[in-house]
Amino acid sequence: MDQFLFLLTIFAALCTMLLGGNFFAFSALFLRAVGGLTAERGIVAMQATVTAAKTQALLVLFFGTAVVCLVLGALSAFHWNDPFAPYALAGATVFLLGGFAVTMLKIIPLNKKLLAASPDAASAREHWREFRVRWARWNHLRTIATLLACVCYMLALSQIGFPFEHF
Repeated sequence: MDQFLFLLTIFAALCTMLLGGNFFAFSALFLRAVGGLTAERGIVAMQATVTAAKTQALLVLFFGTAVVCLVLGALSAFHWNDPFAPYALAGATVFLLGGFAVTMLKIIPLNKKLLAASPDAASAREHWREFRVRWARWNHLRTIATLLACVCYMLALSQIGFPFEHF
């Protein structure tokens, strides 16, 4: 079981690191870039980005990470007396609430609303400003949560130790 937990926890740490890095890139680079555009161009750029982000690889990574976190959370509950359990459960909880739920309940609805917006409408400027502020706030939260989950998984790994004798 130690080997399975070790590998699953490494996988969770890597997946949350990849997602957190992706979310961070949006906050640190992309939002700054589109923030300097006119409302019309910003909306068009973000609409194109939202559409392009629906790749199979990103969807598998996102939903696969959620499944791995659920499994690790459940295993942590069943192995609560093991030193890794609090860290793994914290990682699962932080990602599922702060990364996964925020994306599903806040980011995706904002994206859908933006996709339906007309870049040349009279209300485009106000819609774009409001979208950027709200989207950035939620993206910052999911970035921090996802990277914090990665740290929790690394701490869990430090408690599991290296379970392979002949490696």
